Amino acid sequence: MKYLQGKRGYNIALREKELPKPEGNMVLVKTLACGVCGSDIHILERMEEYTPMGHEISAVVTEVGACVTKVQPGDHVIVEDVTMCGTCEACKNGKTHLCRNMYTLEGQSGMGEYLCVHENMLNRYEGIDDIAACVTEPLAVCLNTFFAAQLPPEGKLVVMGTGILGIMTAALAKHYGAMRVVCVGSRPQGKRSAARSAAAKELGADAVFYASEPDYTGKIKEYLGGGADAVIVTSPPRTIPDAMQLAAYGANIVNIGLDFGEGAVVPVNIDDLVFNKNNIISVFAEPARMFPLSTDLIRRRVIDVEKLITHRVKIEDADALKEIFMQDSPVIKAVIEFHSDLT
Repeated sequence: MKYLQGKRGYNIALREKELPKPEGNMVLVKTLACGVCGSDIHILERMEEYTPMGHEISAVVTEVGACVTKVQPGDHVIVEDVTMCGTCEACKNGKTHLCRNMYTLEGQSGMGEYLCVHENMLNRYEGIDDIAACVTEPLAVCLNTFFAAQLPPEGKLVVMGTGILGIMTAALAKHYGAMRVVCVGSRPQGKRSAARSAAAKELGADAVFYASEPDYTGKIKEYLGGGADAVIVTSPPRTIPDAMQLAAYGANIVNIGLDFGEGAVVPVNIDDLVFNKNNIISVFAEPARMFPLSTDLIRRRVIDVEKLITHRVKIEDADALKEIFMQDSPVIKAVIEFHSDLT
């Protein structure tokens, strides 16, 4: 079986290994599609050693271990990359997000032809295009983030960032009753910015502003008629001070933006937080949660993710990612596509 690993300089290696054999509660799945996440781009830009890539996975079950009861060959499934165990103290106390005894991909690349995973990591789906299905994971991240913001009914939301997480978060906010949603991009120039701004408006944002524009926070507050009832930061951590400026009295600021470097350290005025009664809440996508709801929203086209998949790349042509992401291409979501005679 073939699989991808990557490292700094957009060096992508197509490697091969023997097909694993599922035993016990393990399941062998054939990958149908794997989305390219920001963490994969981080690998290709910063990691010094070759590293497994991919965790946004749709697949079909091909073989099951003797103890498997939840799926059977032929089932189409979303593969969670990290799954709560369900039996530890945190899980049994209803705090599944604090589980530290999780099932994982165990170092396998989601951008591989096959995976051998525990049955608890699989979510069956029907009635969804297999390529669109791999967007389940990032949409689940957006769901967890949006609910953490506790946006009040008919509230006003600012979403920092116009990547796929920002776009889908804006779409979710509209679906769940936000009165007004503003997205913030980095700059108005370029093919990528134009594509993402257009998609944000099509899927739910009422307006898009740009951080490169003078006094953009003041312009947003004027547009909203005051501060935002919640601010969600999908952009790098350096934008958190601006998010604080945009937050209304008592508003939550929810951060899922990461830097993986020196940019992760951001100066924050604690006095402003205290006196404005704001909270900064971090959301981390491990363990996986909200996958069934995410899949249902995709199936019903509440969030039309097919409009966000702009590039499909075969595993053998993965070097194309360098051109897609290093140039000013209109990329929103790129997907590594696998062919299967089982679909």
